[in-house]
Amino acid sequence: MKKTNIRLGTASRRFRSILLVLPPLASLLFVFLISFYHISPAAASLYGEGLTEEWNRTYGGRYGDGAWSVQETNDGGYVLVGHTATRGEGSDLWLVRVDPDGNPLWSRIMGGSGEDVGYFVRETADSGYIVAGSTNSFGLGEERLWLIRMDGNGSLLWDKTFGGFVHSSGDGGWSVDETDDGGYIATGYTQSKSIGRKDLWLIRTDSNGNLLWDRSYGGADEDVGLSVLQSQDGGFIVAGRTASLGKRGDDIWLLKTDDQGVMSWNVSYGGDKDDVAFQVAELANGYALVGRSESGLEEEKIILIRLDQLGRKIWERSYLGSSGTSLQQTMDGGFVIGGRIDNADSGRDALIIKTNSAGLEEWRRTLGGKGDDLGSYAIQNRQGDYILAGITSSFGSGSEDVWLVKMVLEDQAEINSSRMENLTQYLQSRVKPSRNQ
Repeated sequence: MKKTNIRLGTASRRFRSILLVLPPLASLLFVFLISFYHISPAAASLYGEGLTEEWNRTYGGRYGDGAWSVQETNDGGYVLVGHTATRGEGSDLWLVRVDPDGNPLWSRIMGGSGEDVGYFVRETADSGYIVAGSTNSFGLGEERLWLIRMDGNGSLLWDKTFGGFVHSSGDGGWSVDETDDGGYIATGYTQSKSIGRKDLWLIRTDSNGNLLWDRSYGGADEDVGLSVLQSQDGGFIVAGRTASLGKRGDDIWLLKTDDQGVMSWNVSYGGDKDDVAFQVAELANGYALVGRSESGLEEEKIILIRLDQLGRKIWERSYLGSSGTSLQQTMDGGFVIGGRIDNADSGRDALIIKTNSAGLEEWRRTLGGKGDDLGSYAIQNRQGDYILAGITSSFGSGSEDVWLVKMVLEDQAEINSSRMENLTQYLQSRVKPSRNQ
């Protein structure tokens, strides 16, 4: 029979040697302690260990500024979009480009005399940018859906507004995706073309922003699209909320259409109170969406739902927190969620949560200071590190600033080895010499 040689690691050899010198009762105590001391990534979340803040950047002026979306760029930097009140009159859409260390490269401000904001940005195939948002500075009506296309240096290629007429009470954009043919698909809401108070709106354009078609979906009440993707079959998947087609109040709403916007299916999820989905992610065999639920446990309002390719629920998880506003599948098949957690005493803090592929929480991190701080969007970059964008009133130079934080997850094996070494040294210092020695 072939012998198998098992080589003990440094921590294991220490474990064996210390057991030889400990009295039997102490040895049992040591084994009991080490079972808790060797903390897995899931348990490490209780301590906030293993996640190191590499840098923390703010951008802005004296007045209110904020970021609603962040994406990693092809060169390893980041692009953010949101709003700025730098000019001191209303808010303008603000696009900020930074290098891999968060240092500003350039920024662009777009807007007029009204309220203008960018909610979502995506890098395009040619390394430019497409932005979705809302404006009431341009066009007719109170508010219009706004698409902006820029090159890689932030130079404007075109911008288009959609919807609205003189007496319209508003149309708006929340999300955009680049399509396979180089055009764009955007979602938001419309009141100028709705059959009810507000309808979910889907707009398809060519590469120059010219309208190809638009579709509205909903009923007598308010229905809004908050996230859109082109799906693997060439159609579109849209997530948001519906007050027309759910059980009661707002419910999470997921729609699937073909490439012409013809609905294939739609499903709603919710309870007795308000529920909303902020972002949808397409997976290899279905979808996942994140949002906020008021229908479940009072302190667990962040909700993650896993669905099959027809929108049928596979599982649902809730997490301690107040809202989950962004979702990305991570390299290991799990998920990273960005959002916030509210506290009656300390105000709002930004929140990032990492789960495994089954939605079980592995770790979490809250970030913030004495003021209110909001996490709007979290991603894992190509190096496996984590980026959180949002709005902070605790840091920076203004009343509120754009906020960007990079966090690095340490090697868990090294963390456990360090804990083992510290515990070993402590217990050895407590062991009394044997009388037989």
